[in-house]
Amino acid sequence: MKKTGNPFDVTDTVAAVDALLGAPLPANGPTQGEPSGAEGWSGSHGAGFRLRLLWESRSYVGVPGPEWDAAQAEAEEYLAALTAALAERWGPHREVSMRAFLLREIDDESVLPLFAELRAFDLYGELAVWGPVASPSGPRWVAVSLSQCDGDAPHLMVAAVTDVPIEELEEAR
Repeated sequence: MKKTGNPFDVTDTVAAVDALLGAPLPANGPTQGEPSGAEGWSGSHGAGFRLRLLWESRSYVGVPGPEWDAAQAEAEEYLAALTAALAERWGPHREVSMRAFLLREIDDESVLPLFAELRAFDLYGELAVWGPVASPSGPRWVAVSLSQCDGDAPHLMVAAVTDVPIEELEEAR
């Protein structure tokens, strides 16, 4: 398969998830972007969570076609490799849908700050969730996801760590 996005290494990506899991979580306060050496968003943190960009494909201009299909397959391949590596460590994950956010208007103040931040970046991909898992600071929940906010935007693979269970909203079940 011809590679269409940025380089991906599952070992480096697992190490990035480990670093995120080991980082302290803010107890409260507003959500803030993480400093990035390059232009763009690299992550966020807020009350009880951290969110980090792990991988990004390149952007596409125009209608979906073979090139877009190849990029989608590549992104899904990378996510599968990451979830397999994390499953070796923590066992099988469970899926948490973001579908409720697409079906109806939900007030950001009534959901976990992590969900509000995912929405802020149009990250509506299914969350693969493990937890609780051990961390230096106590039990944590870890999620990884792959999203694309629109057809010509890059695919974004993100990881989240939180100190509260990541549960699907009732409306999505």
